[in-house]
Amino acid sequence: MKTIKFTCLILPVMLALGSIFVQSCSSEDHLIPDPTFDISLKNDITLGNILVDGTGNSLYFFEKDVEGKSLCSGGCTNVWPIFFSENIKSAPGIGASLFGTITREDGKKQTTYKGWPLYRFAQDVKAGDVKGDNKNGFFAAKPDYSVFFASKGAGRYLVDAFGKTLYTFANDQDDISNCKDGCAAVWPAFFVEPPVVPSPLKTSDFYKITRVDSKQQVTFNKKPVYFFSKDLVRGDVKGTDANAKFTVLSF
Repeated sequence: MKTIKFTCLILPVMLALGSIFVQSCSSEDHLIPDPTFDISLKNDITLGNILVDGTGNSLYFFEKDVEGKSLCSGGCTNVWPIFFSENIKSAPGIGASLFGTITREDGKKQTTYKGWPLYRFAQDVKAGDVKGDNKNGFFAAKPDYSVFFASKGAGRYLVDAFGKTLYTFANDQDDISNCKDGCAAVWPAFFVEPPVVPSPLKTSDFYKITRVDSKQQVTFNKKPVYFFSKDLVRGDVKGTDANAKFTVLSF
């Protein structure tokens, strides 16, 4: 079974007037706010591409919002003001069809991306600030997350970009899936390349394997990662009751 580590490449490019480096995973921090768009991309030197509003203010996801509704209310919204635009005009490179609108319990409307409600952070004082990343369950809103955090009750676990729960299987070995045939139909392999993750996670913890059925699968810390076929809507965690050998991928 083949195991491949995801890596980032830094390519030296020599020019006649000097030398520059092009880095495939991040680049020099730059931001040119474009008020003609409600949401644009900013390339942050540490975090990579993140979503910003028309004035360059960073936008955030909240891990407790995994079910697609906002759990930030009351005083929370003083610190994390909600973002809403009636008709989103997004800059090129952002999936315009992935924006939506929810009506919050306080009656206000809020814009979502891939089902995650969007927020600003009150302590971001200038365009491009990302002081709210990894703060109290809020993370900079990357448009290309493939893995994100979810939090329900006392536990934090991992989900895909659309809030679908990820699991591991007790019968697996390091970098080897033992879920085959009928098992694989109920517990489909999770695969994405490359992994784009919240800042507390390391891409080096993610690998890909080629299974005995020739399909590829992501592993996290050597554990093959799965969906549960009966988790039908975001936030579902039905797999833990269905089979005790499959557990939520906690972090």
